[in-house]
Amino acid sequence: MIVSVAAVAQPRPLTLDEAVKLALQRNSDLQRQVLLALSAEQDRVISRSAILPQLTFNASAAEQRVNGIQVVSGVEIPTTVQRTAYGELYSSRLSVQQLVFDGGKWWNNLSAADLGLSASRAQVDEQRLQITYLVEQRFYEMVRAQRQLAVLGEAATRSRDQANYTQRLFEGGRATQADVYAARANRDNDEVTRLGQERAVELARADLSSAIGLDPGAPLTVMEPANMMAEPAQPPPLQPAIERALDSRPSLKAFALTTEQDRKLASVAKGDYWPSISLFGQWSRNATETKPFFVESPGRNSQASAGVSLSWNIFNGFSTNANVRKAEIQVALAENDLANGRRSVASDVEKAVAQLATARAQVRVAQQAEQTAKEGLRLARTRQEVGVGNQLEVRDAELKLTQAQLNIVGSLVDGREAEAALRRAQGGT
Repeated sequence: MIVSVAAVAQPRPLTLDEAVKLALQRNSDLQRQVLLALSAEQDRVISRSAILPQLTFNASAAEQRVNGIQVVSGVEIPTTVQRTAYGELYSSRLSVQQLVFDGGKWWNNLSAADLGLSASRAQVDEQRLQITYLVEQRFYEMVRAQRQLAVLGEAATRSRDQANYTQRLFEGGRATQADVYAARANRDNDEVTRLGQERAVELARADLSSAIGLDPGAPLTVMEPANMMAEPAQPPPLQPAIERALDSRPSLKAFALTTEQDRKLASVAKGDYWPSISLFGQWSRNATETKPFFVESPGRNSQASAGVSLSWNIFNGFSTNANVRKAEIQVALAENDLANGRRSVASDVEKAVAQLATARAQVRVAQQAEQTAKEGLRLARTRQEVGVGNQLEVRDAELKLTQAQLNIVGSLVDGREAEAALRRAQGGT
């Protein structure tokens, strides 16, 4: 379904799929790449024009002056006819030319244009992939910030309750004034941390709005994916994952197509070593009156010619050699970009698999730590209630619980981001 800007402006939370669709509609980088692909389609049309006949028509109507007095350097040249005459002159020319051979330039240009179009379309796919990953990453970062805010809010509530409880203990003679001050300090510090996290949520919201293409200040809330708090997926075997990415990643397809295109363009440059052969035909007519010009049959008062034209630039100051060398260097650059791109994709896959495996292990440990911390906090409070525990034990247990809950949020979001990174590295599959 298509999400309009008006719909996004409503308080209804935005899902991840809706955010991605909206970004693909509004992203300027993607629109630019689509326009470049459309331009590449016209390059293909232009390259095909070389093998089609070139038909041109010229016509003119003029007033001419003949038999006038001739003056050269101020001196009149004597002529037998001194009378100046004026008259009309009509002319037209129709010519056709067909390229037959140009050293392979035209068919290599055709192949290069087709490869360039395919490379542009692969770049469009790569741009879509990058936008999808960017939106997913920033969406998850906003979820992370909101989840952390909830954890810190719970921690601030616990600190506030503990401060109130310590105050009651003091009033009952079971705690010191120092315990009250320490509890209040903990309460205030946790509230400051919570307020700082609210700022982090707003920054994450601004980053997501920018990735989607929303206007600054537009309201934005998100709905967590259904599997947000599920355990991260099992990472795939590394080598098959890398091979899959090398086969499917659009950027590598674009690099490979560009490399082949540059090889064709190098062949085009070498075509200048050969002669160019064309067939041509031409018909023209000149007349001084309008009626004969238009009424007479094409064979009267006209000239026609046909033949074969050969053009060969035997020496042009080594310009052809330089152009060929530049084209070969461009091929080497494209091959270097392809090799570097393959290394980069393999590295992306390796990092994503490692991050996914780490996040999966961290989730299990963090969940176990949370259960332990909850039991530790319960025990510390019980000890305090019966008078054998103190404020420091409770505070230490609260901090451990807060840290364990933050670790769960962090590892789960890291797992979701690692899954998104792996999908991007493997071409969205």
